Amino acid sequence: MYGALTSSWSLRLGRWQGCEVRLHIHFPLLALAVMLAATVSGLFTAGEGLVAVGVWLASVAVHEGARMVAASRVGGRTHMIVLAPTGGLAQPHLPADPPAHLVTALAGPTAFLGMIVAAACALVALGRVEVLGLLSLFAPELDSGGSRLVLAMQLAVWINAWLLLVNLVPAPPLDGAELLRGLLWPLVGRASATAAMSHFALGAAAGTALLAVVLQHQTLGEVVPAWFPLSVLSVVLLYGGNRLSRQRRYDVGLDIEQLQLDESLWLQPQPEEDREAVLVEHLQQRQEETIDRKRRQREDLEDARVDDILARLTATTFDKLSEEEQAILRRASRRYRRRRHEPPRER
Repeated sequence: MYGALTSSWSLRLGRWQGCEVRLHIHFPLLALAVMLAATVSGLFTAGEGLVAVGVWLASVAVHEGARMVAASRVGGRTHMIVLAPTGGLAQPHLPADPPAHLVTALAGPTAFLGMIVAAACALVALGRVEVLGLLSLFAPELDSGGSRLVLAMQLAVWINAWLLLVNLVPAPPLDGAELLRGLLWPLVGRASATAAMSHFALGAAAGTALLAVVLQHQTLGEVVPAWFPLSVLSVVLLYGGNRLSRQRRYDVGLDIEQLQLDESLWLQPQPEEDREAVLVEHLQQRQEETIDRKRRQREDLEDARVDDILARLTATTFDKLSEEEQAILRRASRRYRRRRHEPPRER
């Protein structure tokens, strides 16, 4: 659900800091579901439901803003934000560097934790000291008799606790997947880290499905059957593991036909580059350094786009990708194969 797949199921809200912001169709559907539940159950009013949806949307927006800032600090960039109920669906473009991915992934859960602490402190300041009861995921102790502001703060604690827990699940596009890969990448390499994530997600999906069968007669709280959240979690893990399993084949380099491309087109000097004079004997060295720097920059940018392109292959075929995307995959495949056969560099 990246790239064109996410944008085709989302509504454009505008641009912020040069980044396109979109709202996934799941959020309007969630608002309708909340209104229907309020009408049928009578456990809460439609106004309280709208407050919950508003807090939910604001929490996800803060989460994505934190990831955008973290990505820019590590040298990446964010072209699109797609707000969805569990967070963002569009991944930022990051350098091919494990710490960059790890820092950006940590920004998401940190944002949710910060909102929990801030909302809890606001409740204490308003004289509401029963905060720990709001951390009960299936039976929160909400006080609907207070003002809308107090209700919003209570919902902020409860909703962000849910979002924090869900986003730690190691399945894409959740933050837990990038956290796990960022930790394993320096130890076993990018391809092996992706494979480990795939195996972990598929194994956890099977275990969660088995647990749902065992606990099918149990309930969480008063009305929520235990099998329902476990089944949803199993489907999410299965989807993520399957997607990572497909992606891994390209991470190790498929035997894709060679692309006849004039690489010098990538190395044309930019108009804004420094034009200072250099000595004639240093001109060749200066040109070689410039070409090498631009090649590394281009490869870093392409490596950051590879994951997004590979994600689309789970729903389409290689021939249906654009010419630019096919070219990126071919060049990346050649680089991965070349790196595997290169002897380790001496330090």
